[in-house]
Amino acid sequence: PAPIVTPAAPLSSARKAVSSDVALFGVARQAAASDQAAKLEDALTRKLNAAGDVRFVDLAAAFPAPEPQGIPKGDALFDEGRSAYDNLDPDTAAVKFKAATDAYVQRPGDLRPEKLGEAFLFQGASQLLNGDVAGAKVSFTNALVAEPSLRPDAGQFGQDVQRVFTEAQKELEAQPQGTLVVTSQPEGARVLVRGRDVGATPLTGLKLAPGRYPVQVVLPGYAPSATYTEVKSSASAEVKTKLASAPGLSALRDAAAKAGTEQAFSADGVPPEVGAIGERLNARYVVLAAAYQDKKGRLHGEVQAWDLRTKNRLRDVEVDFAKRDGKYSADAAADQVHTFLTGAALPKGRTSDDKESVSSGDSVLRKPWFWAAAAGVAAVTAGVVYVATTDRGSGFNPVNGLPGGISF
Repeated sequence: PAPIVTPAAPLSSARKAVSSDVALFGVARQAAASDQAAKLEDALTRKLNAAGDVRFVDLAAAFPAPEPQGIPKGDALFDEGRSAYDNLDPDTAAVKFKAATDAYVQRPGDLRPEKLGEAFLFQGASQLLNGDVAGAKVSFTNALVAEPSLRPDAGQFGQDVQRVFTEAQKELEAQPQGTLVVTSQPEGARVLVRGRDVGATPLTGLKLAPGRYPVQVVLPGYAPSATYTEVKSSASAEVKTKLASAPGLSALRDAAAKAGTEQAFSADGVPPEVGAIGERLNARYVVLAAAYQDKKGRLHGEVQAWDLRTKNRLRDVEVDFAKRDGKYSADAAADQVHTFLTGAALPKGRTSDDKESVSSGDSVLRKPWFWAAAAGVAAVTAGVVYVATTDRGSGFNPVNGLPGGISF
């Protein structure tokens, strides 16, 4: 028979069209399952991202990062130090610049590396005027660590400053570098060192000259983490951080937790919290990965997904955390979610005995979860499945259309 196609109903022009983006959240039904829920969320996200044809919601647009606030106290102390330096009062200048650098270092999240480097440079010049050559060299080294491109202006600093600064630079370059390792939960956060993006977590093997560095870990929807970390010569320094959800994302995770209970997964229809998540993020698909502990203390996982436009649903996707591959593994769950989201299996080499994994054609037809997902009329021709679904338009409003609607 010829494929059956049902035209989609147009969306109301008064409401923003639902995108095809995906929102995915890990849910812990008990506190003991929190880490496993986060790991399952990470595993599904990585696998679906690797497929190349699944687009997740843009959390950076939904939850823009706060702008750096600056460090007024440090700036004021720096200005006072400059005034004392220009008035040939090196003792007062050195004290003020030291206080300025301390103020800057205490706020790594708002720090401007070039400003810190400049403060160290003037501190060293003040110390040199006082005859403290060793202290000046330490300050110049700190200036180079803060901002490697920094150089003393020949029109502003004398030959003595130029000479000692060059000596400090050569000594720093001669020292063996250290290594910075940064990990975060969740993974995939951007790492900024001296305000510059150097990669994503987990970050390993970043070579740096010995010194103290401002390290920021940033992920959309989460409160940024910032710390000052010392990297030693020929040694490895490690930064571990567990990012906390920002208030907006926390509200969404609370909604996901309510929609990820055993009762909600067993109920028919779209949970109101799932619809509210889709509304807030303008997502067509919502995927919840629940982790829970049974009466014997064993951890299990269950994944469900909803298409908020067609009201299709993927359910009964089980995850055995003891399995790294094959049936009931996180990768197998990602395959099923991917098929639901796109209608095509993930490209992946399969072994002959892996009969339960999603591939193509009639292997999909034997899956009970496929028929749970297919809402509408299906016809089979030459091993191809045609599913006709009706777009129900804009009638569903999970925020305002239900009693006790949810808002963020």
